[in-house]
Amino acid sequence: MTTDRVRRLTPADTDEILRIIDLEELDAKTLARELAAGDDYLWLGLDTAEGRLGAVHRSMKWGELLLLKGVFVAESARGSGAALELAFALRDAARRGGYAGLAVWVEPHKPEAGLARMLRLRETGPLIHRFEVSVPADGPPISGPVPDAASGTLLPGSPEHGAYALAPLVVDLLSGGAPATVHWVLDRHRLVLSGFPLPSVVDLHRLITDVGPLAKAKGAAFIEFPVPAADIPSALSLAAIKARRLSRTPVRLGRLDFGTDRDAGRRDTDEAA
Repeated sequence: MTTDRVRRLTPADTDEILRIIDLEELDAKTLARELAAGDDYLWLGLDTAEGRLGAVHRSMKWGELLLLKGVFVAESARGSGAALELAFALRDAARRGGYAGLAVWVEPHKPEAGLARMLRLRETGPLIHRFEVSVPADGPPISGPVPDAASGTLLPGSPEHGAYALAPLVVDLLSGGAPATVHWVLDRHRLVLSGFPLPSVVDLHRLITDVGPLAKAKGAAFIEFPVPAADIPSALSLAAIKARRLSRTPVRLGRLDFGTDRDAGRRDTDEAA
């Protein structure tokens, strides 16, 4: 479904991208960093017949998956199918690039869920809300070298004692297991975690203490984490400390895993079409 109008964007496209999108904390400096970051981020664009950029789709490496984070279409290209064309192009690029699959946040009862279904992503894990808290400006520096990559793993292994040895509030959404391990990715001004590895939001201070130095070292001002949507006491506790809820409604992580029998059958169908 892709055409020669779809291409990977480069720092030379910065002005055209900023003409189309208005995204919190995405300035020219941050955009240039992502466009030049190799395999950590993947920006695809679709050119119009007039040769101007008509749509862009932003994605990033999260664990072994490519996380689709937003499609933006210029007013002149709306209704043209550009968003769907770019989404399929990203799926194909991720498969060629050796990713294990795709991931995207899905609001099950919102129109955007239709795009996830067309990409054949399945909803996985619990319904959650995404929250963010600020990184303490006076926190300690990171111990050891700062990772060069824009994604990685935190809290590996299962300590024999302490809160991390207990059942996590939200297990790692990417792997569905490894209770004391979460994946992180730098999303503009946020360090995004794939789980809440402690048993309760009461332990949030410990999570901030453990994750804050890395977030600060990577230039993130906030830490994002998931909380079960049905956990009303946790939501009230987070509201009391003025944590910001990012998701309008509960979301699930949608994913498409390459190499499964289900995906292979779908791929054959796409190629035959």
